Amino acid sequence: MKWLRWVLGAIGVLSLLAVTFAGVWVLRASSERTNADGRNNALFVLKWGGISTNQDFKVTSSYNSARNLTGDHLDYYCIDLATFEVADYAKEQWQDGPEKNPLLADALRSGIEAAREHGNCMPPVEQANSAAMKIMFWSVTLHGRYPSAADIILYPSSRRLYYVSYKT
Repeated sequence: MKWLRWVLGAIGVLSLLAVTFAGVWVLRASSERTNADGRNNALFVLKWGGISTNQDFKVTSSYNSARNLTGDHLDYYCIDLATFEVADYAKEQWQDGPEKNPLLADALRSGIEAAREHGNCMPPVEQANSAAMKIMFWSVTLHGRYPSAADIILYPSSRRLYYVSYKT
């Protein structure tokens, strides 16, 4: 019977640890972060865009919303770059604005409008979808004929890179 008591005690301790871990995970995932992300958390934006990570860059503003079980979120980064050099493998993914495809233009508009509700570093929609902007759609998910999720990177002629990601 001593072994049964020991097994039941071990199960209890493991259950308590699992509940504690789940609680911490839920609290962390349900909290939003503003301007808390440093350079390391923004490196993926440069890598996705094929932009050199061997340069001096600074995250000037960021926002990471809380996540839910379906993955709904809004994230953005505004990154000041020293140089905008795109690797050969990514050059064809970057297009000059304005976006002519109405579905992609709608995805861009939705992302920019949502990001501007949480901060002021993103350009206005008119500037984001203009001839002054280079645009890279990393991914766009449609629900029917309406964008429901997107990852978009923007670069105007200035030295600031914009990234917005959303899922609704």
